[in-house]
Amino acid sequence: KENLCLYGLPNETWEVNLPVEEVPPELPEPALGINFARDGMQEKDWLSLVAVHSDSWLLAVAFYFGARFSFGKNE
Repeated sequence: KENLCLYGLPNETWEVNLPVEEVPPELPEPALGINFARDGMQEKDWLSLVAVHSDSWLLAVAFYFGARFSFGKNE
């Protein structure tokens, strides 16, 4: 099986695809292999696992941009 990742697209849809060759080093990498656990889990549990990985990645990206652009500082 291939490692698959869940990607959010600008048009507010989602796509499951192979991971990109290189993620910019400053960005957190998405969770790989969301499809590996699928066969051994109930669908509801698997969707919860995918949601947790997606939420964690989105929070990591938000904190990265918040720290990088100094949001919250009075300038």
